[in-house]
Amino acid sequence: MLQHLLFIGFSAIYYSQSAASSQRRPHLFASLALQEAEGSRTVAHIRTAKSTDIPGWLDEQMQRHVSDEVRHAQIFTKAVEREGYFIDLESEAAQQSLSSVGEAAMRRYHQVEDLAAAPLPHLLASVLLAEELGVRGFRCILKALPEHLGATRAAIASVLQDEERHVQYLSDALRYFRATAVVDAYRRDVESKMFSDLGKVVEFLTRPAAERPSLVQPGHKPELSLL
Repeated sequence: MLQHLLFIGFSAIYYSQSAASSQRRPHLFASLALQEAEGSRTVAHIRTAKSTDIPGWLDEQMQRHVSDEVRHAQIFTKAVEREGYFIDLESEAAQQSLSSVGEAAMRRYHQVEDLAAAPLPHLLASVLLAEELGVRGFRCILKALPEHLGATRAAIASVLQDEERHVQYLSDALRYFRATAVVDAYRRDVESKMFSDLGKVVEFLTRPAAERPSLVQPGHKPELSLL
């Protein structure tokens, strides 16, 4: 329970501080754009690789999930642009970010070279954990985001609604596969790893914005696509 509360608390601090800070906010939005883009590709890959295991109702939800994540990536990319920046996809920070989320992170966690080698419920459990984190994060962002950013607030509110729906259908899917214990075990494992690296977590949260590797550059977006 303590680890769970710490995990939620540190996540809330990160999202709230980043959303409230004009220095950190563009980087936060850029990071979320990359995460959502990778999320769409990951769910699409799972849907293809596990097509024979996925019932029709779940396939429809996953297809919609892929489309949602594409839209979310566009929303956060636009949010970066409203802040006066563009996402520097060629930066070292972007490459590090892309390697730490989505399919790359999931392959490492499940210790497989291809997601097709992992059981479908285990993959769905991993996606569910990411969506739960997204729901908590977007709620914190909306509370901390300055009121004058009306267009960005409205767009993120729509993202939150989608993420809540994702959590619901993925939870339903794990109950369908009688695999709710899987996500409970994964949740404890992730929180335990965070707790064991507590010093790194605190250092990450307290590092000044100017010392963080940047995902963004000031100015107009070049003709590059993260989708």
